[in-house]
Amino acid sequence: MSPRDRGSAPRLAPRPNLVQAFAISYGLWLLPTLLRWSLGTFEGRLVAYEGVAVPLLYLAVLVVIGAVYGVAARRGASLKAACAWSLLAAAPAISVLLGLDYMMGQWFPQFHNPELRYPHSLGHALLIGLGESVTLCALLAAIVFLPLFAREHEDRDRELELARRDAELLRVRTHLEPHFILNSLNAVAGLVEDDPAQARELLAALGDLLREATRFEPLHKVRDEITWLQRYVVIHEIRHPRLHATWDVQPETLDLYCPALILQPLVENAIKHGALRGGGQLAVRAAVVGDRLELTVEDDGPELLPERAGGNGLTIVRRRLEIEAAGATALELGREAGRTVARVRLAIDRRGEA
Repeated sequence: MSPRDRGSAPRLAPRPNLVQAFAISYGLWLLPTLLRWSLGTFEGRLVAYEGVAVPLLYLAVLVVIGAVYGVAARRGASLKAACAWSLLAAAPAISVLLGLDYMMGQWFPQFHNPELRYPHSLGHALLIGLGESVTLCALLAAIVFLPLFAREHEDRDRELELARRDAELLRVRTHLEPHFILNSLNAVAGLVEDDPAQARELLAALGDLLREATRFEPLHKVRDEITWLQRYVVIHEIRHPRLHATWDVQPETLDLYCPALILQPLVENAIKHGALRGGGQLAVRAAVVGDRLELTVEDDGPELLPERAGGNGLTIVRRRLEIEAAGATALELGREAGRTVARVRLAIDRRGEA
């Protein structure tokens, strides 16, 4: 499955962090209780009792919430539905547990909290527990489920951003392909009358190139990029015998990844506006420099002209690099030692390696 196909997988409800929820909910009770005890307004025996009863209460309720939520999520329920079912199951559980807690105060007066009015029957205790379960449910819902809703919102925003980037990349590629086809056909058009046999041969080679280009994923290995470019440049070398290309590709770059055909507009630009107007020398290099993959296209053509610095091909390359998070500044175009140099710097990407 390609990286662009991952968004088609069914969305799974996120898993709640019950340990974090327990720590937060227990802390909300523990800190003020210990403060009151330190100030002498809460008896130590009550702290000891509730120090056991309260965590057991929260733990039991969170277990119920987690179990029901897990069952609902496995059955394909949405996040909202799974949360609703969990809280509906938690309410009676809280009622029973609070009812038992109230009755403990009745059965064991030494743990009686004078601030509370304890019921005299289990039925009355359950009714009180049911009322208080609403408040406790609201507290636990906020602690357990609000992070899930926030995470889902972030995931949806991320998916929307990826969809926007994919749409923009598709738009850029639809500009690139007609641009490449038109200029490639122009490269062989001159042979139709001068050498029809060679023109047919080059058109067949061009057809092979186009067929391969349509099969490329948005990212592929540097070795695939260089192999395709070498076949592309051969067409121009046959069309223009004085054109000569050299390839300096470090072995460690071959299995790194780069945007597919990212160098094609740069090579085309170097041939058309550079090498064919100069000494016919074209060089393509790939090297690892520090923590970057550097892909370089050089020619011995004349000084940069406005048409060369702002051509459609370079605009496409800049926009594509910007979309794919490399940044528009990843492309540099300038003069070095009397040669025109176009350099693409990319973060090293070894996806697919074991």
